[in-house]
Amino acid sequence: MNSVWLYVATFLGATVFSLLLVPSVREFARSRQIHDNPGGHKSHRSPVPYLGGVAMALSFSGAMVVGVAVWRSARLENGELDLTLGNLVTQGDGLVRELAVVLGVALLFSLMGLVDDLRGLSPWFRFIVGLGLAISVVTYGIALNSPLPDWLDGVISVVWILGMTNAFNLLDNIDGLAAGTAAVASGSFFFIAVMNDQPYSALLAVGLAGAMLGFLRSNFHPATIYMGDAGSLFIGFMMAYLGLKMRTTVTEIPQLFAPVVVLGVAVLDTTVVVVSRVRRGVSPFTGGQDHLSHRFLRLGLSVRRSVTSLLVASMALGVLAVGLSDAPAGVGYWILAATVVSGVMATIVLTTKVAHTAATSDSTVTTGDSNETTSDSNVTPLRRTIG
Repeated sequence: MNSVWLYVATFLGATVFSLLLVPSVREFARSRQIHDNPGGHKSHRSPVPYLGGVAMALSFSGAMVVGVAVWRSARLENGELDLTLGNLVTQGDGLVRELAVVLGVALLFSLMGLVDDLRGLSPWFRFIVGLGLAISVVTYGIALNSPLPDWLDGVISVVWILGMTNAFNLLDNIDGLAAGTAAVASGSFFFIAVMNDQPYSALLAVGLAGAMLGFLRSNFHPATIYMGDAGSLFIGFMMAYLGLKMRTTVTEIPQLFAPVVVLGVAVLDTTVVVVSRVRRGVSPFTGGQDHLSHRFLRLGLSVRRSVTSLLVASMALGVLAVGLSDAPAGVGYWILAATVVSGVMATIVLTTKVAHTAATSDSTVTTGDSNETTSDSNVTPLRRTIG
């Protein structure tokens, strides 16, 4: 089947699945009173349903199963579509098995997040389970491919998976930011994969972008549903996986950093939060309004403009990453240098006295999102509702 049409069909299928599932899940959450309730650091004034992450995970998984089945089994000849499902398991390159492993691990991350949303889990339990899942993925053979020794590539890969899942967990702190960032990053990964002849990775990236956009319809400010940890851990793992799968035709050191550039907003947000909290003697696992989005809000931007600004920054980083993936070493180092300098400048601006005072303030910010306390601090308001 023509790859262009398959990409389009997968993107539209994932988007439609998400658009259809999200309202159903939202109504189910409302009927069972699975809400994120106001209070504490949270700024919304009425309960907002959870479980949006469940809809995202199911939408993406369904679209991928159908998309890969069609890709591997369909043949278009003389204007007629021949679908032979037997080809799905007999073509021995292992992509179907890898898809099963990846979706299985992603859904386990999502399940762990769902349990945390509903009942609460200790940070140490979440870390141990996440570490086990990351090690299983690397052991399967999905890891960084660099000039470093294999064992060091494995260690970096495990740290990358854990870091990205938690980075998106932290990034889910304001309406639409985590889903929007994932959608933009998926688009960047798609172009990198297409440029470097990686149809499987391109298919997953475009499907994930569709699922995120479908969910974003209900999650952009003012959000009518939150993804919760079930969604943030799921997309964080998928972002980490796509980053590990990226391969470029240019065998130069700078190209290895293209996934980091693609996910630069999530990386910067996590870095600023951790450094800020450690400097103040606060645990990085506690909640707070010291994220990039909160700093933008305190500088006078609205919720929509704060999120839009960060998404535009993510798009700019995506463009740089696409260029980096196909650039010779000399140009690649300049792109990396420009990215680092921009990140440092942004950090300086966002840690000025105004932004810093605002970020550490206890006053309420009208963000319309509550995931700051449910994602960062592992405080689950659902315990007060259904526990």
